Order: sequence, then C-alpha cells, then structure tokens
Amino acid sequence: MTPVRTDARRLLCERIAAAEVELHAVAMRWVEPVPTSADLTLRQLQVLAVLRAAPGSTGQQLAEALGVSTPTMSGIVDRIASKGWLDREQDPQDRRRVLLHLTPQAEEMLAELEVPVHRVKARILDRLDEDDLRELARLTDRMRDAAREVEDERSRDAAREVEDERSREAADA
Repeated sequence: MTPVRTDARRLLCERIAAAEVELHAVAMRWVEPVPTSADLTLRQLQVLAVLRAAPGSTGQQLAEALGVSTPTMSGIVDRIASKGWLDREQDPQDRRRVLLHLTPQAEEMLAELEVPVHRVKARILDRLDEDDLRELARLTDRMRDAAREVEDERSRDAAREVEDERSREAADA
C-alpha cells in the first residue's frame, strides 16, 4: 500500500534524505582507508553484497536485483568467480539452474571492508540513550520490512511482465 503524498510527507522525506546524506558525509570523513583488492569494482561489490544477503541466488536473480541484463550479470559473475570470491553449484531441484554462493575468501574480504564502518556507527550510536536506540531499532526494522515489501512488488511486477510477454508471443504465433 502506497501512502498518500502530502506536502508534509514530502518535506519529512526530504529531511530524512538530507540527514542521511550528512550522516554519510560525516562517516566517510571518519572512516580510515581500507586496503582492498584494486581489482574489485563497485558493481562486483554490489553483487557480493546481494549474494551475502541472499545466498544461492541465480545470475538472473542478481541481474533483476541490480537492474542489469542477464548476459551482463553473467560476465560479472565470471569475473568474480575467476578471483575466487564465488562458488557455483547446480540446483539439486533443477539442474539447469546454477546457484551462486560466496567463498570464505569473499566473506572475509566483506567483513574486513565493514570494520571501519562499524566503528563509526558505534561511535555515533554511543551518543544515543537506550530509549532512542529502541526507537531507532523499531524504525529501522520497519524500514527493512518496507524495503522487503518493495522488493516483493518488484519481483511480482517482473514476473507479470514476463508472463505478459509470453502471452503476447503466444498470441502472435
């Protein structure tokens, strides 16, 4: 369900967005550099992050999640796998599908990348009292739930588009 757009709501959303930008900028000034592989691109990092959250995803699912074509994702997956950060496994229920998993090496690399970010977050959260933390946790949980709802809607919309395309092709045949 999409809430009604009002001026007050728009202003609150703009206020939240501005605060997020400022928090990010402050945090980035505090974060110490992290040695990473010079061969790790932002897109590859995004793929690794999505796979960490959804292990066993397929290339097609990754492509949908990141808004790229399946052939593009196939190339990205090949490059990540060649670096030893990704394992491929045949789906036991459907041998045509390939399930993707992070390797322990990739898990370790991601954990190392997160250390400075966690330090900065801890410094900020230490300034909040328990009531504020409880409220922040509640709202963060609600935002996560809303993000999942949006993701489910996107998946349903994509499935509907595929079904509509198949129907059109069948009608044309």
